[in-house]
Amino acid sequence: MPKLHHVCAFDDLIPNKPRCYRIAEQDIFVVRFRDKIYALQNRCGHMSVALHEGEFTDGLIVCGLHGAAFDIETGDVEWDAILPPPMSDYQHSDNDRIRQFGKLIAGAETLPVQTFLVTMQEDQVYITLP
Repeated sequence: MPKLHHVCAFDDLIPNKPRCYRIAEQDIFVVRFRDKIYALQNRCGHMSVALHEGEFTDGLIVCGLHGAAFDIETGDVEWDAILPPPMSDYQHSDNDRIRQFGKLIAGAETLPVQTFLVTMQEDQVYITLP
């Protein structure tokens, strides 16, 4: 059964500055954008990196590791991860182990991230977790 969890006070959130909160043993990405609060799982859908460490811009959170971008409202993938050199060159290495690593990394799918319902009660922010 879904459960309501307290996150913080509305005024604790600086506009356009993502934060991470640990709630019910989960890391939750929270951001105040255009006076609305959004909450998502705080793990990139590509390699599970903490999203709050990435770049937030115009309603998108861009993973700081491989550049995958996610819509904060839906959790949908805006664009897939990009593997910069030398990672993108690993598939062509003379070393079998590095070449295999390159194939695995290149084949990792970027999945959407889970979003959570946010509610306000007075000036307090709550999210509903499943």
